[in-house]
Amino acid sequence: MKIPFPFLKISLLLFSLSISSLYSQQAWAPYERQLWVRPVFIHSEYDSAFLAGQKAKYDDNVRISVANLALEYGITDRLTADLTIGFGKLGRHRIFNRYLGLQQTPEVPDKYGFMDTRFGLRYKLVDEFDSKYRWMPTISLRVGGIKRGDYDRNPQSLGDGASGGEVNLYLAKDFGVWGMGGLGELSYRKRENPVPDDILYYSALYKRFFESLFLTIGMRGQIGQGGYAYADPRQQPPWNLVRYPQPSVYGINPYDVYVQNERPAWGRKEVFHNAELGFSYVDSFGNFYTLFYSETIAGYNTAKLQTVGFAITLPYNL
Repeated sequence: MKIPFPFLKISLLLFSLSISSLYSQQAWAPYERQLWVRPVFIHSEYDSAFLAGQKAKYDDNVRISVANLALEYGITDRLTADLTIGFGKLGRHRIFNRYLGLQQTPEVPDKYGFMDTRFGLRYKLVDEFDSKYRWMPTISLRVGGIKRGDYDRNPQSLGDGASGGEVNLYLAKDFGVWGMGGLGELSYRKRENPVPDDILYYSALYKRFFESLFLTIGMRGQIGQGGYAYADPRQQPPWNLVRYPQPSVYGINPYDVYVQNERPAWGRKEVFHNAELGFSYVDSFGNFYTLFYSETIAGYNTAKLQTVGFAITLPYNL
């Protein structure tokens, strides 16, 4: 389906790019007085998007680069404190440039900002390696907070642009046969109005080769629990097909002011489902190196991201 240009122009301004889930915690955690230091480097791009039930294609790639540092410290063998901080860049782009420059959108300059900060406490409810049941997975429960970063939320954003809290349930299991294992997560995130609440999930299988190489294949996603389809209801069917005069007061449309203030972009419902592939290597010192790729395969009001990243987990005994 060909989407009218005005619809695309308005809709692109409403994206919020959230990549914090790519470096979230797992059920396995440091033991007492052990510190895990994890630098993470991520680069994402998109030139298309899922706009409700339709797809949009843009004339330029939007590029996002982020560097993060995650710290996890074992207070006891079961209780872990974590902190994740980061800094990101939204690259310069012009999303529309058509008909020999006669139809353009303004060029967005390079933008920088600190990412949303995550912090929390994670408790290991069950440790598979201490259980007498061979089938028992490791199960951890985390309660954490989110502090909004200082990035500009318009027209695109490096995060969701709101502080809040989250509850995370993590699962992990080494099957003990053929080097196979599984990872999982189910989380609920609540933030300031009008950002809607979200359910987050992650599921993956890994295969170990030669004791030091790992291949991981999984799915990760977000399911918005509220929010509206479009910031401007005039872009929702069937009103997007209606042409009617626009009121103006001293050259300003009062309805546009209402949409900007009462229905901001960060209040939209966003759903995405990402497929992930990761390759990891652990050296003789226990350092864990991971190279991963992620792509958005389905969604609702979200960018079709392609992401590559590199992470290193460095354990220290204090």
